[in-house]
Amino acid sequence: MAYPCLGGGRRYRCLNVFLSVCMCLLFLAACEGGSASPTLLATPSPTINPALHLISARELTVGSYLNYPPQEFVDPTSKQPAGFDIDLISAIATKMHLKTHVAANDFSSLIDGLVAGRFDVVISAVSITPEVQKRVNFIPYFRGGKSLLVLKGDPLAIHSMTDLCGKSVAVQEQTSEGRELSSMDGVCHQNGQAAIHIVQVKQYNAAFQLLQDQRVAAAYEDASVVDYSILQHPDILQRVGDMVGVTTEGILVRNDDVALSSTIRLALQSLQQKGSYATLIRKWGLYSGDITVPANYNIQPQTTDGSHWIK
Repeated sequence: MAYPCLGGGRRYRCLNVFLSVCMCLLFLAACEGGSASPTLLATPSPTINPALHLISARELTVGSYLNYPPQEFVDPTSKQPAGFDIDLISAIATKMHLKTHVAANDFSSLIDGLVAGRFDVVISAVSITPEVQKRVNFIPYFRGGKSLLVLKGDPLAIHSMTDLCGKSVAVQEQTSEGRELSSMDGVCHQNGQAAIHIVQVKQYNAAFQLLQDQRVAAAYEDASVVDYSILQHPDILQRVGDMVGVTTEGILVRNDDVALSSTIRLALQSLQQKGSYATLIRKWGLYSGDITVPANYNIQPQTTDGSHWIK
């Protein structure tokens, strides 16, 4: 194992990093007002942590793909960025005494933009994977996955993915959900049943209309979308079955930005401990994504052959 902080001129770089992290800890302690020493509290809190190197002074520049409700989207009324992720990163920035500037960007180029220095951080429902971890640091903040959405009372008795054989199911076009349902053809055939009829829609809310009109038996969507749909229509919709393809999503920070990564991590922990994180979970109805508590229903890891759908 290599120890990059040992030997040569690197010890000075390590000392700078150490001091920066210490300043971050003291800064957040001052903001909390509960654990700092009297001497620190007697000093007015700074408006910005001097250890942080930001694109714009007094502002956290956030890269995000603003077309993924309910986590990040453009509010149709205010025309401003909105969603759980936007609320959370704004609360984190407030802890740091910073304003928030959200820069809309294509999802596929968010990491490149972060590495190139166009954003300070990225938050956009990005799953933590070994490949991406080679390029950037992650601060875990949310649990992702996929779920089945049906009409209240589950009139067609859909308890698992295998119950979808021979039925119509709505998915958003150009997503992995459609490909996963197609992979069920072999399972359905093996059970002597017809294949799933996949109905593709352009937007998630179109799936709700199809369900309400009983033109599909279920919708297969991201768990956060399912949770938000239930929040909006609690008397009409419900979730069934297990959460599929569970992932952990993270706030992205450049690998060399140790001070910012540490400060964001501490700010998030503070929001979780003081209940602000739970308040945002309730606001958006995203209970399945709350990483501070165990999942409130069974979770199965995703596989590629459909075996996780078989009871």
